[in-house]
Amino acid sequence: MAFTQRIGRAGEYLAASFLIRHFEEVFEASSSSRYDYLAQSLTESYKIQVKTTESPFKHHSSTYVRWDIKKKVNKTKKNYSAEEVDIFAFVYLPDNVVEFVANYKIGNKYQKKVEYLEDIDPLKTLRRSITIVDEIKNAVTKTTI
Repeated sequence: MAFTQRIGRAGEYLAASFLIRHFEEVFEASSSSRYDYLAQSLTESYKIQVKTTESPFKHHSSTYVRWDIKKKVNKTKKNYSAEEVDIFAFVYLPDNVVEFVANYKIGNKYQKKVEYLEDIDPLKTLRRSITIVDEIKNAVTKTTI
């Protein structure tokens, strides 16, 4: 397995460790899926896409981390739609940090200061993301009825 694949896999396992603590069931998706995990509560399912980095960068005397959140489709990079991914898990391996973020108005890249990541509570960000996704799904359901 190539080094970058090992980094990605390590991030997926770290994210899965938090998913397993919260959900009833967590399933690894097939390699052809647009998401990495399908997490199920008693009443809902959520598609989770894990993005991992281990490379910070300096900008104006601060240290940042950035994740590219586009997918490759036929050699072209495209954004993930809300139908493909509900929640992103952004993993920063050097600090073993996972921030869960709902796939809502997120853009092409996700960037944070490393010092911001030091205060992240992964389960709290997961619960917040689930709430946002549920609110969006409920709003869509109400407008289609």
